[in-house]
Amino acid sequence: MSFIIDGMIKAADANVAATTNKTIVIPGHGPIGDKKQLIAYRDMLKAVRDDVAKLKKKGHSLDEVVAVKRSAKFDAKWGKFVIDLSFFTQHVHEGV
Repeated sequence: MSFIIDGMIKAADANVAATTNKTIVIPGHGPIGDKKQLIAYRDMLKAVRDDVAKLKKKGHSLDEVVAVKRSAKFDAKWGKFVIDLSFFTQHVHEGV
């Protein structure tokens, strides 16, 4: 499975731009939210992408990047949905 993190971020940016503070966001997975939660999701995507990209650029292998658990700060909020953040990190690694 090819995972395009930049495409997800671009889609999240477009969704943020299309919402107002009164918009109700109904995601494909997870609870109903609002613009603030959508921004938090987009920011999480960017943070994980940037962290993984830095490590990959420094020559760290996929196993090393996953072991560092760069997504750990997001696990409580985002790591209990369809895929866990360790698996997510693996796919981000492929896409950066």
